[in-house]
Amino acid sequence: MLEAATQLVCAGTSDTSEAAVSAALAHIRVKRVTEEATRIMRERLGDDTAPAITTGSIYQIWPAQADFQADLLFHLTSRQAELVPGLPESIRRFKEAVDTGTTWQEALNDVLTDNHENHRVDPIYRVLLGFYASAANPRVRDALGHYGESFTEVACEAYQALLDAYGLRMRAPYKIEHLATTIAALLDGFHMRWIAGHPNLEDPEGRDRWSLATRAAVMVFDQFTEPV
Repeated sequence: MLEAATQLVCAGTSDTSEAAVSAALAHIRVKRVTEEATRIMRERLGDDTAPAITTGSIYQIWPAQADFQADLLFHLTSRQAELVPGLPESIRRFKEAVDTGTTWQEALNDVLTDNHENHRVDPIYRVLLGFYASAANPRVRDALGHYGESFTEVACEAYQALLDAYGLRMRAPYKIEHLATTIAALLDGFHMRWIAGHPNLEDPEGRDRWSLATRAAVMVFDQFTEPV
């Protein structure tokens, strides 16, 4: 029985139908969405008697629930693609670090520690991890691709700002996109291991606001770059 169930579970990873999108967000029903949307609207207006948002108004925009769920997936990936800390804040920190004589290693760790701590507890990030099992579906794959590309684009700007601030450049043949992609993949792995409660993730040197994740990321950054 367990083997049969395993076969069925694995078969779902190659499902390209719309059911793959619906299954991933099956608990998000239109009726519950309208109820929560009404609550949010009334709270913002400060008027508990404001007309309720109806399911009909949703179906005027999304004819089928699968269409709504697909757009919801894109919305989630767009939210998650935002850099934490934000790009302006990251650039500000890098410039401030140079002015105070802080090493680039410490400056990078400062930003990546905030990123790592945010992703470990961010519910949207955890939701997105579940979509990778349904990546055979074109809509899911497009949404995840959008997330990856958007995040990489912003991360590239942040890393370029760090390079410029400290007089560094990419080591040939690598490009800034390779650096951003590699560090993102590295941190994704550490985020997931932390969520799952795996051991040996603390900083081997025992320093505050450092972790094995940021140590590894700093080492990758060092290997991909060189002084100008």
